[in-house]
Amino acid sequence: MDPGVEGHRRVGAKMSAPEEIKNKMSTACAILRWELSNMWGHVSVRSPSDGGFSLMPLREPVDVAIPSDDLLEYDLEGNFISGRRDAIDEIFFYSCPYRAREEVGAVIHCHPEMTLALAAVGGKIEPVHTSSVRFENGVPMTSFLYGYWQEHGEQAAKAMGENCALIIQGHGTIVTGRTIEEACINMVQLERTARMLLLGRAFGQPQPLTPAAIEEFKSIAGRRARGKADPAIASLIEWSYYESMIKRGERWSRL
Repeated sequence: MDPGVEGHRRVGAKMSAPEEIKNKMSTACAILRWELSNMWGHVSVRSPSDGGFSLMPLREPVDVAIPSDDLLEYDLEGNFISGRRDAIDEIFFYSCPYRAREEVGAVIHCHPEMTLALAAVGGKIEPVHTSSVRFENGVPMTSFLYGYWQEHGEQAAKAMGENCALIIQGHGTIVTGRTIEEACINMVQLERTARMLLLGRAFGQPQPLTPAAIEEFKSIAGRRARGKADPAIASLIEWSYYESMIKRGERWSRL
């Protein structure tokens, strides 16, 4: 939960995100609010020129005078730079992954309930369908952490390693991507995979795709992507579909 008063801001160097990035962050928030049915969390994007990152809460501002796409901006040490909304508690869940991995262009922290339920019963994320092949090496899990403390942010970044996702027991998840599109769809597919696994466990033991099947799928996906097996391409295709529906004021079906 974010403490403080809406409208709070501190004096600091001004950073700004291009309108295109701001629009993509708003789209990511809309996708995740619908997919996760949960208002808690934030999406963030690394600022390519300012050495920091921009952050947007999933939920709309309480103060109607604050635009819904108003951004909070931070440096990589987690220091608040600007923004009209509440400064957040768990800033180190964002700053630490950015500092640990230069290739990370976006970080999202949410509280996806199916993923947390799976973790609570001792389950783990496995690639049970083609869209979860991105998790073929598994998703690391850690005991309870809270990103208010830098030590916890550093522990989360270390536990995540080179993976695109981390599950924090009893709390939430952190996902990363080279782009906001990739990070958003990583979160979507993490939660969908958890939902499939929980449903499957009600009737038996879910069986993940075999390594041979995964490699075969990658080779097919590679040919479709002009010889390059890149999960970011599939994420962009899926993102574009949801983005178009949001612009039309429509929603897609959920399991």
